[in-house]
Amino acid sequence: MDYTTSELAILSAMNWLHLLAMVVWIGGIIFIMIAIFPAAKESMEPPIMGRFMGSLMKRFRKMFYVSVVLLVATGIVMTIMNKEYAGMFEFGNLWALFVVIKHIFVLILIIVGIYMMEVIVPRIGRLGAKGPSPEMAEAQKLQIKVGVINLTLAMIIIVFTAITGAISVLV
Repeated sequence: MDYTTSELAILSAMNWLHLLAMVVWIGGIIFIMIAIFPAAKESMEPPIMGRFMGSLMKRFRKMFYVSVVLLVATGIVMTIMNKEYAGMFEFGNLWALFVVIKHIFVLILIIVGIYMMEVIVPRIGRLGAKGPSPEMAEAQKLQIKVGVINLTLAMIIIVFTAITGAISVLV
């Protein structure tokens, strides 16, 4: 399939926005889990770390939601424009199968992200204001576990993105 200049411009803009949103969201998860969290844990007392992580996650929350909206919107346009796209619930080729699997992981990551942003982070903020407590320690452990789940899902999504990108080029 040959693309017109306007289709190429639209697809390029959508791809750029899609990649930007992915880098912000998934890159943010990776940076928080691999760099920020360990450094904060190493250098801060638990109550200070709790307040810091709560403040950080408040800021990341906005980036998370904007990224999700951009990924969904641009993803729809890019999918429809892809020459491998045969229609909704049409899995007649390898690209479509991998895209569906990737989007299942994306949906899980969105749900886990919402749980982190709307349940865990506010709880840590409330508990952190009261000072050290067993509840705060448990909430922080849960935040770490959910963060590891986020990181794992993000890595899986990147793998599937690489595979679908390769299939699109080779077909």
